[in-house]
Amino acid sequence: MALQDASLELPGSISRKLLCIDIRDEAVTAIRISSGLKTNRIESHCRIGFDQAPDDTENRLFWAIGKMVEETGASGASCILSLPPGDVAYRNVKLPFRERKKISQLLPFELESGLPSPVEEFTIDFAIVHKAEFTDIIAASVKTETLDELTGMLRHFGIKAGYITSAPVAEALWYARYGMAKSDGFLFLDVDDVCATACLVFSGKLHLARTFRLPRGNPEKRTERLKKEIRRITAAFETIYDDECQFDKILLSCTDSGDWEEQHARQIGQALHDALDVDVREVTLAEDGGFKNLQYPENDRFEKRLFNSALGLAGIEIGGIAPFNFSRDHFFIRKHLEENKTELVATGILFFMVFIMILGNVVVHARFLDHQVRQLDAGIAEIFRTTLPDQSMGNDPVSQIESEIERIRRQSALAGDAAEDIVNIDILNAISQSIPEDIDVLVTGMVRSDDHVTISGTIDGFNAVEEVKSQLETVAFFETITISSANMDSSINRVRFRIRADLAGL
Repeated sequence: MALQDASLELPGSISRKLLCIDIRDEAVTAIRISSGLKTNRIESHCRIGFDQAPDDTENRLFWAIGKMVEETGASGASCILSLPPGDVAYRNVKLPFRERKKISQLLPFELESGLPSPVEEFTIDFAIVHKAEFTDIIAASVKTETLDELTGMLRHFGIKAGYITSAPVAEALWYARYGMAKSDGFLFLDVDDVCATACLVFSGKLHLARTFRLPRGNPEKRTERLKKEIRRITAAFETIYDDECQFDKILLSCTDSGDWEEQHARQIGQALHDALDVDVREVTLAEDGGFKNLQYPENDRFEKRLFNSALGLAGIEIGGIAPFNFSRDHFFIRKHLEENKTELVATGILFFMVFIMILGNVVVHARFLDHQVRQLDAGIAEIFRTTLPDQSMGNDPVSQIESEIERIRRQSALAGDAAEDIVNIDILNAISQSIPEDIDVLVTGMVRSDDHVTISGTIDGFNAVEEVKSQLETVAFFETITISSANMDSSINRVRFRIRADLAGL
């Protein structure tokens, strides 16, 4: 799964809500994030332990999800779900293919021997670690029955999970891209009450992941189990990749319910440091994850370390990280793309060729129009030279010609009532010039008497009649403008009008 560059800030241009749910063997943790134009904040949060359920509760997980919905207000939010770590199994394989379609077809057969039941009962996703002669792949699987059971519970409360993954992997990938671990390689260790998940990350990619059970309560026994499993994982890495496993940091994320006290966490961190001779640091995503522009609740209920996994899930939306996705919609879309890759590429090429043809046609048409404009300019220049041979042509030759004609008309006008010397064509021209082009008016008649002109026609509305009246008042030929009549003609769905314009004396 390719990792894409992304801003560390929540997208602020579009207001949306995001619900991140982390399901564990002992509790359900959730946060709801609201992103707005300027502020992004955690609106609500909760951690519902199964031990809080009434004694007669039959399904404590179902009860906890219902309680979570009440406390967070899940309505209208996009949902990202993390499965219990113990329900997700990981395996590394090498395949002689580079294409995802071929890998998807062969991978189930490669994994079948290591699965406890038929491969058809599992939902599988994978990430490509490295491509060479053989492609290194890390695959994750979960029983489809478990997946359906959890998504069915969420649907009961009106929630549809758009992304279903494993929170420890999401946390590890977030630290690889945005967190404090900028070194070439590190081991991320997610520890809760029941189990731990170890993720080996090199060069920003997940190379190996394993989940294993832990003894309850006793820090010494838990520490011994952690050291033992880390050595096994290191050995497995060297076998799989034929390379020495060198990481210089362990990031320890403790999401236990509180039975494991803080000093015990430090004790285990110190023990791992002494045993493995590597820097061990207990981390919380809220403080060490590089989140920006995110407001945290200011109350005692928000214990940051308990919400590490939920924030890791938020990184899928916020930072564009791409851990495994067991969502059915995800597989449908990917299967469609893989099965129709050739057709989609051919369609894309055809679309590009059509686009080039359209673009070429636009360029040719633009050149043709430019040629016509040049011809018209040349014609106007010739008319100007013929009409006004003694004048030089400026930027607006049409206005120059009109101005000269008006000057000649005034010089040749006879004394007396100027209204008698006004030519009808000039009146029509003045009316046409005064009415803006955006007014849909049709003049059907103009009757002139000695002292006034009556203009009749149709127009698209009563307001437009008033606008025409106000425009005609600017015409120098007219003195007083009166709307004689304005009536709606339903047969043409237009207003028939009649306007009287009294001629002005000059």
